[in-house]
This record gives sequence, C-alpha cells and structure tokens, in this order.
Amino acid sequence: MKIFRYYKFEHGLLVLKDLEIRTSIPSALNDPFEIAPNIDPAQFDQRRLEAVLRQDHYVDEAYREEGERCGLSRKEFKRLYLKDVPRRAAEALPRIPHNVERMRRDFADKFSKYWRLLCASQVHDSVLMWSHYADKHKGLVLAFDTNHPPFSQMPDDCWLNVTYSERRPDYLYSHNENEFRQKMFATAAIKERSWSYEKEIRLVVADTAIRDGRFLPITPQSVTAVYCGCRISVTDKRTVEIALSAPHFKHVELWQAELSESGYELNFEASPT
Repeated sequence: MKIFRYYKFEHGLLVLKDLEIRTSIPSALNDPFEIAPNIDPAQFDQRRLEAVLRQDHYVDEAYREEGERCGLSRKEFKRLYLKDVPRRAAEALPRIPHNVERMRRDFADKFSKYWRLLCASQVHDSVLMWSHYADKHKGLVLAFDTNHPPFSQMPDDCWLNVTYSERRPDYLYSHNENEFRQKMFATAAIKERSWSYEKEIRLVVADTAIRDGRFLPITPQSVTAVYCGCRISVTDKRTVEIALSAPHFKHVELWQAELSESGYELNFEASPT
C-alpha cells in the first residue's frame, strides 16, 4: 500500500535528507474536536466503579497517598483497601459527572502519554491539500510504500482508516489493557465530516519507536516517489533532483504537477532524476 504526505518544500526536503518523519502529538492536533469523545457518565455505576478501583494502579496511588503515611506495608494496605472498595466507590459516585467531563477534556493528553500519530492521505492529487499543507502548491508530496520498514513492522491494529461522522465517537471505559488500547485507537479513527476530502489514514506509533518524542526513522526503500507542486520554483525543484541523485534513492520516481487544461484537477508528468 502507498500512503502520501503533503509538505512545505523545506519540510519535505528534510525528510529526504534526515530519513525521518515528524509525527504529531495527539493533544496538539489542529482540530479541537479530535480525540475528544462522548463519555456517558451512566456507564459508571457502583459495580463498575468497584472494578475500576480494584486495579493495581489505583491501589498503588492510594498507597502512596495513605498507606506510606500510616507506616503500613503495601501488602497490608492492599488487604485493607480492597475491603474498603465498596465504600470508596459509593463515595465517588456523586462526583462521576464532573470527573467524566474532566476525563473527556484530558482524553487527548492521556492518549499522548503513550502514542504519537503519523497522519497521511490515500491520495496525492487533492487540490485542497496541496493548497493547505503544501504551501499553496509550492511544496512537495512524498509517497511511502508501507511494505518496507518501518511501516511493515507496525502492528495491524496501529493502522487506522479514518472515517468521517457528524457525531463524535462514544467511549466506553475498560480497565482491560487490550480493550483500553482498542477503544483509544477507535476514537482516533473518527473525524468530523468536513475533513473527508483528506481521505486520511493514520499510523499510531508508540513513543518507544521514535526519536526525541517526535521523529520516526524511515528507510530509503520506503520512499517511492516525490511529487512537485505546480508552483514549485526552478531552484527548489533542482534541489529535489540533487537529493534524489543519492544512490539510495535511485528507485524513487519524480513527478511534476501541472494544471488540467479544462477541469479543476492536477495532472502529473514524470521528470528525470
């Protein structure tokens, strides 16, 4: 499969020179509705709250706040804590609506603690995306082949085909680790309908796979083509040609965008490299 990323000229050139892609921090995406799902407070009843509070990280949190101060061992504190869970849950129940609203506001921040997003498109010829993301058609589109590393090494569930909706996704809480991951990813795969022209595909990248919390290393083989905008300068195009003259890019195709003579569309002519 091929995926495409739209760049200002200087940013696309950096990808070719440094062989790494700058990923996005989910909490810093430009649409504030992203990764901010609907969370129904009604899903947190007494039984569900008790199950949540029995999780080890809640026990550990309570131990740090209470047990250490009382001089109890963790084992002894946990025994007492688990007996007290029904009372703690009943006490927390009236605060659920407020806590759920805070959870919704902080949802993207929580997502960002674990993952980054690499956002791409399934098309290289979107006039709007060339206008918005490729410096008004003066920039570049880079094509990547997902059959090569690092893309080929990513788990299947990390590839998200974005769907577009008039309603924000619903989030159902789960304390199961696998379900938590699945449900978090599902919220990142839905955007508001007006973004549908992007035909977006997303790769969820663990922060352990990137440099400095942002940069995903790529292989030269994963780059398959470079598309130059119809307004690219002669100097900038020549710079791209020089970059692609490196031996490890001998397989990369170079294309030049041209305006259609009659329609609102872009045509691409092959250029020698």
